[in-house]
Amino acid sequence: MKKLTGLFLVLALILCAAFAAAEPKAIDGVTPREIEVKPAGLNPSAEEMIAMGISPTTGRKLSGIQVPESFAGAAVTGKYTPFMVQISNANNGVGTVAGGLYAPAPVNGSYADVVYEACQRKGGAETRMSMIFSDTIPDYVGFVRSTRATHPRIRQEWNAFFCTSGYTKADVPDEWRILGVKNPMSKNRNEKDPGVVYVGDAGENKPWKKYVRRLRGIKDANSEVFLLKDLLENVVPKDHVPANHTWKFTDELPTEGDNASIVYVTFGSQYDSDSRLEYDPDDNVYIRYMSVKKSVDMPYRETTLIGAENVDDKLSDGRIARRVAYEDRVPGNTITFSNVIVQGITMKWRGGARPDPVLTGRGNADYFMGGKHIAGVWEREDYDHRTVFYGPDGNEIEMQRGRTLIILMGYNNSGTGVSYE
Repeated sequence: MKKLTGLFLVLALILCAAFAAAEPKAIDGVTPREIEVKPAGLNPSAEEMIAMGISPTTGRKLSGIQVPESFAGAAVTGKYTPFMVQISNANNGVGTVAGGLYAPAPVNGSYADVVYEACQRKGGAETRMSMIFSDTIPDYVGFVRSTRATHPRIRQEWNAFFCTSGYTKADVPDEWRILGVKNPMSKNRNEKDPGVVYVGDAGENKPWKKYVRRLRGIKDANSEVFLLKDLLENVVPKDHVPANHTWKFTDELPTEGDNASIVYVTFGSQYDSDSRLEYDPDDNVYIRYMSVKKSVDMPYRETTLIGAENVDDKLSDGRIARRVAYEDRVPGNTITFSNVIVQGITMKWRGGARPDPVLTGRGNADYFMGGKHIAGVWEREDYDHRTVFYGPDGNEIEMQRGRTLIILMGYNNSGTGVSYE
């Protein structure tokens, strides 16, 4: 009997140890890391990278990128003209709102080079995606949503063209003024001076209004699409010079760091903002999954508009609105990430609810690539400089070739965090 009791005790200890080992490791995003960085200068310019046949934003060979016939971008034109677009993440881009599963999924989101995710509401009830399109500029991009103070601060380091469906008047016009960007709603805006910021609904009498559509059959805010390629070809200033924002890339898988096959991201709402990223070693990418009520977890996918037909609709006030037929909307490719960067920030709030993040200075940065977790830091001198991500050796981190997800995580807010296993 004593032998059996001892055996049970040993088995219990083994099970407890196994359970403890399976617990995800929580990232300490607050305690400063003692990493002495070797300040990075500017990497080769986008033009130099493109001349070598390499994308400055994804590190991919431009000749190997498959571009649909109706698209533009560096892989087609050889010119660096990045767009940053505010993209909805309502119900995590998956949930059943306004038309069923994947109704709010981003239109042509798989063509984005870089995706930023940031908390939009205090308490983590919603995040918003800011997508950088450069290698390929799609014909349609959406669903375009509004801007908070977070997003002009991100855009500034790219000096990219910027599409939004509106903004908080209490915050954003001041942000543009401080950053030296023309207010898109100024009365002197015209076709000869379109600026670099394009607004959807609020741009009723602006030169870019003809390049905004609403998807028929969806009545909520997740229905607006921008004709990005047409904007590029017909509206954007030809003499605009984007910022040098080239990253470093490598063909080698990381060997340092600990294993990280699953990453758990917690903003504060299971069905609206939290996610899980799982590493796929066959394709060397992380696949983002979200919880959906009364369903299994779903991967992050795009919406594709097949043969989208522009139609005229008469509004209640007699005006004619240009729309895109709803029946042309179908679920598209899964949006995967070769690099996942968790940028630890201080997230403040204005008026108790509007985000006011600190995106300059220094903070912790955690990198997930090649199935590994690497702890480092980030630095940004001011809003006119790019954010530089450094590894544990103090050098600028070399990333995997492909799409990058940058998660702006305010660890100072309760209920937020990142863990991995």
